[in-house]
Amino acid sequence: MVNTGIKKGDIYGIDESGFPPADQEKSKVVGVRGTKTQHKQGAADWENVTAIVTICTDGTSLHLTIIFKGQGFTE
Repeated sequence: MVNTGIKKGDIYGIDESGFPPADQEKSKVVGVRGTKTQHKQGAADWENVTAIVTICTDGTSLHLTIIFKGQGFTE
């Protein structure tokens, strides 16, 4: 095994998923059964809430991060 100098506690896996807020109307998911490709049908102005999960290879994890739509942000 090659020693890269990277510690086990320095390696993280990150996954993010987007979800519509619960107060939005219903949507339809269209796709052929058994395939990986599916399409979501709904209004074009829908918002998503993003959830980010981060887990380290040493078994620890960071707090769940939730991202909502920003309001009035300027640089």
